[in-house]
Amino acid sequence: MKKKNMFLQLALSATLLVSALSSTAQAAEATSNKDIPVGGSGQVEMVGTIEPTILSVTMPSFVPFNISNSLSTQNKVISPRINVKNNSNVPVQIDVAKTDIDISKLKNTSWSDTGAVNSNQIAIGLKKEETPNEMPETLSNARWLKHNQTDHMNVLILDSNQEGAMYVVGTLGDKVSESATFNVTPTFVVSRTSITE
Repeated sequence: MKKKNMFLQLALSATLLVSALSSTAQAAEATSNKDIPVGGSGQVEMVGTIEPTILSVTMPSFVPFNISNSLSTQNKVISPRINVKNNSNVPVQIDVAKTDIDISKLKNTSWSDTGAVNSNQIAIGLKKEETPNEMPETLSNARWLKHNQTDHMNVLILDSNQEGAMYVVGTLGDKVSESATFNVTPTFVVSRTSITE
């Protein structure tokens, strides 16, 4: 079985650390009281405090994977489990903001942004783990990495201090060379969310 060595370089350090500000107004203790007569006016000073929330997510910075047409499953990729841990005390969402793709070593091959490939195309995506510690065989619910995408694409939502996992998935046309390598480098963005899964 010929295998193609691929590299998914996660364009982040092993620990993602993002500072965010959440505006939480706190009531200041009243230091004095003042009577305002009927028909009169007065001023009340109100003070709000902005408390910083540290968003911290841990994930690997380098993920090697193999892709081959000889695999009998719909998913033609074998990848390690990508463990992701939300170290924050608030829910976070992990999005892919941009993906750099270098397929220059794959002669006569183009990239597919949708997962549907013709005989000279290749597509790689990310898929949330559905069965614990089991590589997905199908491509359903895969989030396809788009070359030079500008919109954020959500790949995972984690509750506070929750662990999650995803896998690299993909497919390739029957005329794509299986003796070369290519690089896929997604840039991940972590942000606070009110949505939980």
